[in-house]
Amino acid sequence: MSNVDKIISLVVVLVVFLFGWKYYTDNYQSHTAYAIVPKTVPEKVKTVSDSGKKFPNSYSYEYNFNFVLENGKTREIKFDLIGKDPKPFTPGAVVKADISKKFVIKGPSSVSEENVPKKVKNVLNIN
Repeated sequence: MSNVDKIISLVVVLVVFLFGWKYYTDNYQSHTAYAIVPKTVPEKVKTVSDSGKKFPNSYSYEYNFNFVLENGKTREIKFDLIGKDPKPFTPGAVVKADISKKFVIKGPSSVSEENVPKKVKNVLNIN
């Protein structure tokens, strides 16, 4: 293998690694974030896949959360609460979740306002 082939191979490996790392950080690297549940409860609907297939005995509530990370940055993420008989989140409650740049990885679950970091409280306008 010549030096040119080695350099090209190294560049290809580096590019694949960088794209793989970006994909991982965008989709799977989680950060703790907080949000306030919207005041209006979304409509309970039959669960439907992205391709339009309906799931039997499954219902969902579709939420759009404005999450605030512990560093004060915000992310808007859609979250579907799905189950046989899901219970909607309490309107106006504070929830905590582990989120990536694109979706919720773990949670959301209710949390008391005392457990919310001060920087996040300021952004969410929690006294």
